[in-house]
Amino acid sequence: MTGAALSPRTIRTVKSTAPILRERGLEITRRLYEILFQNEEIKSLFNQSHHGQSGSQPRALAGAVHAYADNIDRLDECVPMIERIAQKHVGLTIRPEHYPYVGRALIGALIDVLEDAATEEVIAAWSQAYDFLAYMLMSREHEIYDVRARTLGGWVGWRDFAFDRITPESDGIKSFYLRPSDSGPLMAFRPGQYLTVRFGIPGHGTVVRNYSISSAPGRDYYRISVKREDPPVEAPYAPPGLASNFLHAEVGPGSVVRVSPPAGDFYLEEETHRPIALLSGGVGLTPMVSMLEYLVDRGRPPETWFVHAATCGRQHAMKGHICDIAAANSAIHPVVFYEYPTPEDVRGRDYDMPGRITMEWLKGAVPIADLDFYFCGPRGFMRMLAIGLRALDVPEERIHFEFFGPAEALYA
Repeated sequence: MTGAALSPRTIRTVKSTAPILRERGLEITRRLYEILFQNEEIKSLFNQSHHGQSGSQPRALAGAVHAYADNIDRLDECVPMIERIAQKHVGLTIRPEHYPYVGRALIGALIDVLEDAATEEVIAAWSQAYDFLAYMLMSREHEIYDVRARTLGGWVGWRDFAFDRITPESDGIKSFYLRPSDSGPLMAFRPGQYLTVRFGIPGHGTVVRNYSISSAPGRDYYRISVKREDPPVEAPYAPPGLASNFLHAEVGPGSVVRVSPPAGDFYLEEETHRPIALLSGGVGLTPMVSMLEYLVDRGRPPETWFVHAATCGRQHAMKGHICDIAAANSAIHPVVFYEYPTPEDVRGRDYDMPGRITMEWLKGAVPIADLDFYFCGPRGFMRMLAIGLRALDVPEERIHFEFFGPAEALYA
């Protein structure tokens, strides 16, 4: 694989496939993963809860492949996508030797799904285009790995961590405090980034999961806060609840997992001096708590609106912690929404607003024109904010969100 420039003919041919990739991209990526996962070693690198007929990863890759084809004549448009993929890859410890497997699977999937439309010219063009994309990704990943290796407390690959303590945060969320088993220093991270955690589950083998870090940088631990997902009734110990149920039910202080260094392209812009809105739904509050703690730790935080939506008080995680932070810092303005408050939930004491966060409320409650926005939560919540803020002419550089998949999917 080389970084040789794409020929004009290759660019024209790949771009001509964009319409069919928009239409049939999901078929292609599902077939790609079927081929790729015939290799058990490669399969073990991936989070399998993101795969299958309803999995988010095939959809995310379909969007990325279409975006690459559609923008292949203006690759600057692909830089954010490349960064997002590279960050995911280094979290999973993807290495250059893995790329040929993906390339063969992609070409095989194109041939299988497109059939007669997969002409020799199309296959040749996509082979060159894939090599070029792989080169860009490997180059960026090499830079990230190199920084990790040279950073104090950094490491490359997997490192053993032990659970130091585990604390309940709500009915369905627990916080897990992780310290390195070698007692060495911890690599710094940007508030909003995540850890990739690898551990074994009896009867299921090795699983890999990404969890946002819910603590600020500068601690002598990493904290992840994990929601227990309800597994399917017909398969009571299977994805999507496989890993979270195991963590909630089976691990305890001293249990060891393997962790790759912090990664992710969603993080607080640390030099910003504008006021900030941190908006979250459900367990999406975890990176927001990291950001909030960081803002307070560095002293004199900017005006910050911490707006969180939960189902009810029983499922409101880290409530006391956020209240304590706000009580000690007049610049922090917490607002809590409960969609279905219970009789035990008292408005004005436990929560501020019933229902969901809406654009109508946001327009009347915060100075939208002045704010940097960071948000994370369920897809519908994310889509509402992404579309709503754009409609209010909030500049793209002030809209930041964590989303598994191509960002464009939120606006579709």
